[in-house]
Amino acid sequence: MKINIGKVPICISLDAPKVGEVYRAKGGRGTTKFWLVAAVLGNSSHLLGLDREGNIVSTSSYGNHAFANREIVGFVEGFDALTLDMKWEVA
Repeated sequence: MKINIGKVPICISLDAPKVGEVYRAKGGRGTTKFWLVAAVLGNSSHLLGLDREGNIVSTSSYGNHAFANREIVGFVEGFDALTLDMKWEVA
């Protein structure tokens, strides 16, 4: 799977993360340049790390407070409604 991230748009500032929002990564190891919010459960957000080409290269979880006043650099339309089909392995 790959996310087409295109060019980084004008930044917007909000207080709480929402599924589909994209934030710039703040350093660290590896090739993660952006965080895509995949799920928000209670006080935690679960993220997919994207490289410069939009490939998913890592995952992480943060408390929602970590996103207060952080700039949103993008939004993946329809990500919250994405449904993938799992094929069950049978013995």
